[in-house]
Amino acid sequence: MKNLYLTILFLPFFIANSIGQTLSGTINDNEGKPVPYSTVFVKEIRLGTVSNEQGQYSLNLQSGDYSILFQCLGYETTEKKIKIKDGSNKLNVALNTKSYELKGVSVKPGSEDPAYAIIRKAIGMAPYYLNQIKEFEAEVYLKGTLKIVKLTWIVKRAMRNEADAPKEGMLYLQESVNNIHFTAPDKYDQTVKMIRSNFPSGEGNNGAMQFVNASLYDSKIGETILPLSPYALNHYKYRYEGYSKEGGRIINKIKVTPRRKSKQLVEGYLYIADKYWSIHSANLTIESIVGTISIQQTFGEVEKDIWLPINYNFDIIGKFLGNEGNVKYVSSVKYKTVKINSDIKVPKNLVSLSIQNNLNEASQQQIAKPRTKNPKEAVKEQKRKEKIEKLLEKDDLSNKDMYQLATLMAKDAKAADTTKKNLELKDNFNVKVDSLARKADTTQWNTIRPIALSTDEVQGMEALRLSVAKKDSADSKKDTLPKKKSLFSKVIFGHYWHDKERTKYSSFSGLINTSQLKFNTVDGFVTGMSFSYSKTLKSRSFSLNPQIAYAFNREVMMGRLSGGFSHTPSRRGYVGLSTGSESTDFNRESGINTFGNSVASLAFRANYMKLYEHHFGEIYNRIDLANGFDFLVRFGYYDRRMLENSTDFSFYPKDEKSYTPNLPINDTILGRYSPNHQAFIAKLSFSYTPEYFYRMYKNRKYMVSSKYPTFTLDTRLGVPDIAGSDVKFVQLEFGVKQSISVGSSNNFSYKVAYGDFLMKDKLYFPDFKHFNTQEIPVNIGDFANSFQLLEYYKHSTEYGYAQGFVSYTSPYLALKHLPWISNRMWEENLYASYLYTKGSKPYYEFGYSISQISIFGGIGIFVGFEGEKFQSFGVKASLKFSGEVSI
Repeated sequence: MKNLYLTILFLPFFIANSIGQTLSGTINDNEGKPVPYSTVFVKEIRLGTVSNEQGQYSLNLQSGDYSILFQCLGYETTEKKIKIKDGSNKLNVALNTKSYELKGVSVKPGSEDPAYAIIRKAIGMAPYYLNQIKEFEAEVYLKGTLKIVKLTWIVKRAMRNEADAPKEGMLYLQESVNNIHFTAPDKYDQTVKMIRSNFPSGEGNNGAMQFVNASLYDSKIGETILPLSPYALNHYKYRYEGYSKEGGRIINKIKVTPRRKSKQLVEGYLYIADKYWSIHSANLTIESIVGTISIQQTFGEVEKDIWLPINYNFDIIGKFLGNEGNVKYVSSVKYKTVKINSDIKVPKNLVSLSIQNNLNEASQQQIAKPRTKNPKEAVKEQKRKEKIEKLLEKDDLSNKDMYQLATLMAKDAKAADTTKKNLELKDNFNVKVDSLARKADTTQWNTIRPIALSTDEVQGMEALRLSVAKKDSADSKKDTLPKKKSLFSKVIFGHYWHDKERTKYSSFSGLINTSQLKFNTVDGFVTGMSFSYSKTLKSRSFSLNPQIAYAFNREVMMGRLSGGFSHTPSRRGYVGLSTGSESTDFNRESGINTFGNSVASLAFRANYMKLYEHHFGEIYNRIDLANGFDFLVRFGYYDRRMLENSTDFSFYPKDEKSYTPNLPINDTILGRYSPNHQAFIAKLSFSYTPEYFYRMYKNRKYMVSSKYPTFTLDTRLGVPDIAGSDVKFVQLEFGVKQSISVGSSNNFSYKVAYGDFLMKDKLYFPDFKHFNTQEIPVNIGDFANSFQLLEYYKHSTEYGYAQGFVSYTSPYLALKHLPWISNRMWEENLYASYLYTKGSKPYYEFGYSISQISIFGGIGIFVGFEGEKFQSFGVKASLKFSGEVSI
């Protein structure tokens, strides 16, 4: 609970006063009132910082002459020239309130607001500005404060024994100095040079830095759709509120308003530079699930016509599950080097002599290794650039023009990406902490801190210093042992262990564990326990997982032992084995969830699940034959025996409903359900995904994603006469599946398969082709890739079959446009499913659902057709949780 609340509630940040050659002062308005969080930008050294809550600022500067800009949203920008001398230098600044002029434009009823013409140009240019910089190095100072306003008794109780538990009313601080090296398109290397913190969550500041590194030119940050996304006009309304002049540029003030209440949309103001169509500054707010987040960002001209963020100001008023806290963090950015991406042609309207010289110089440096393009590529590039120029020449872009411009700009940036295309993905955000980062004393911090501390922060600094000293003392004593759990508690409620190096893990479920309790009409009540052990050695691992369970009505002990070990880490090799004796669903591949069946049986006297007993042994091996080409071979021996119902217990009245026999209902099996028999089955599976990207971690390969479909080929062989095996069949199945991102937040998925039994001399019902049917009213999991209204087992077949699933997911599809639910983080889904089995009419199913409803899951409506005839209608619910034992 602590980690969930604190991780979501705040991010980590930092810093203030100075000694040596210092420049300090106060920024006030015309009435002498302080202007908090004003931007201070030193042109000569490309340093951007902010004032504190009292409008105070403090800088460490070398002796010399400087031009300094003072600016704040709502105020006129003021430029001061000053000569810094040895010692302390004072400069107080008064900012005049900014007035925005209207260009004599009157908006008539029914006509479009002038803001849309500006926004369309800005959206079209966003991909260019997103990819404008090839490389930069900057020093980023972060200062963050956290004040806990209220903690619920649940949180207090959960953390009562933790030494670093947060306390109501206390101000926590964190500050750090970081060196950031950016390499296009999205690689950040962060070196933490100095850091100190008494945040209850520790010192990690990766979350804050990743937030700072995000760009307002992106389509999204997390799940938040930004105002310059190509799809922003579907989500936002814009209003022109005038312009001001600054340094020879016209800055347009644009009001941004969501078209509907939503925790995925922002509101506030964007300030767009006319003719450049770039962001000058932003003041945005979002009502998130953890509270209100306010974001202020100012851009500075770090090179001629190159504007980059020079400071950030985030203010979070957090409210989450009854807990409340305030987080503030500010940053200062000093750019050391900035390299323009010379592979992207600058649109004519942006070219200045200075920037063109920079581009020419960068191009000259690349002459030694020119990019070779075939004539076809060159013609395409030229046509693309001509289209871009033609669109930019238009005074007023249509929505179609805007989408086209944004698409062309994005293609231009992609074509200019000269980084080597490699399927191995490297981490694009790497963090290294300097060995001396935590050794800096107060004097060093006062020397380097570019953002002045507020009065409260000065008072809290002593608490921070003491907490750091206390932590160092604790570390030196190595007193890190947690409180011991009693043996009784471990046996009854379970326990989890790991060694100091975290290479060995083990867990015991305990004798009392509700997740391992279930009920069915064959076994009656079943309870069990499990143990797991795993060991990791470099890039390889080993695991062992014994489970036992007892069926009270059958008076039978059941169990399974499974385990495995990884090998050939660069090819994801893994060998697994399992053996045991248990009752199992006839549909072992995609059968009924045991929790849902237990509830249905006990509450409604509905025994959906049909089971048989099998004693089994399995062994399998999977490995990559090539990147994206996966191969699995499995051998299994099964001794199968029929079972009957052993109990009639249910809370539902017996005289109103009876349980059905433990026999699957299926017309094709004609009474030959599954006489006791033995089966030796081999399975060969091939899976191929072109251009499958992957990551390497500890020399082991982990697959990530591909823009191409996955093709599968599965073969099952029932082999007779091995250890008395009675089966003889060959099944072949071919499938294709893919998930495709559509737009900013939408997803389209499909999965199709065709199969048949090429031979079926001896084929029993457990080896039929079974389908993922979820007749039960409450699903465990989501609705995708399953039939919601088909009866269990009825369509299982020994003949040819074809099935297909299509789903489309969007945060805004139909009901989410209604005002009273538009602010929810729900998603809407459309489904279409198809099933054909030889001898039956085709079955079609269509559905709509809302998912991600808090911790509940979702709810949906579905309709089914057999051929052209309506067959069924149902309302379904879904739950998402895990933890049950599979026995």
